[in-house]
Amino acid sequence: MKPRTTLIVVALFALLAGYVYLFELNKTPEQLSAQLGTPTAKPPQYVLQLNARNVTSLEVADLRAPREVKLTRAGDAWQVNQPTEKAADDGVVESTLGSLANLSAARVLTNVVDLAPFGLVTPTLEARVIMSDSQQYALTLGNKSPDNRYYYAVYTGDKARVFLVDTTVVETLKGWLDTPPYQPIPTPTLEATPTPTATPEPAATGTPTLLPTAAPPNIAPTIPATPTP
Repeated sequence: MKPRTTLIVVALFALLAGYVYLFELNKTPEQLSAQLGTPTAKPPQYVLQLNARNVTSLEVADLRAPREVKLTRAGDAWQVNQPTEKAADDGVVESTLGSLANLSAARVLTNVVDLAPFGLVTPTLEARVIMSDSQQYALTLGNKSPDNRYYYAVYTGDKARVFLVDTTVVETLKGWLDTPPYQPIPTPTLEATPTPTATPEPAATGTPTLLPTAAPPNIAPTIPATPTP
């Protein structure tokens, strides 16, 4: 390299180093953040994203034992149809359905070849919702992840993807198989028994004092006089 060229390269390097020192190294974290831009939050990956108000039926089936819970909506109220026909706890059902209808995945596994490690060859549970237009959506649940934070799930009939979903809603649905969400029986209110009014006892009557009766005067008997012969 010619000396002149070398001097030009060195000069350009010095100018670049001076620019970095004066304008970049002295920037505050806020200035650097503004320059780099705010990172965009990654949108959640939804397994299901449905309008819970349009769900007319919810079914939970144990795939390893003959147990099933079925619920139907009648207006604003829910009814348990199986295992026993009873009114449902509307608050519990609506809360669980809201979580299921907007279920997100912590991770999605694609191109899965073998479902056995996820417990999805012989799954444990199926959750199915039926919409007002008769459209059905169902999830099949398998094992828990090694850290016990998630359940493996697939769309029923479509095993192209495996979702890792939070355990909370799954555990709630599994619990319904043992204890269906029946409407709680109100606890009867015990009415206070009035305390009977004490009846005043009659005043004790003292033993009457017998006043001594005056003895009759000691009158000597009268002896009739004997006539003189």
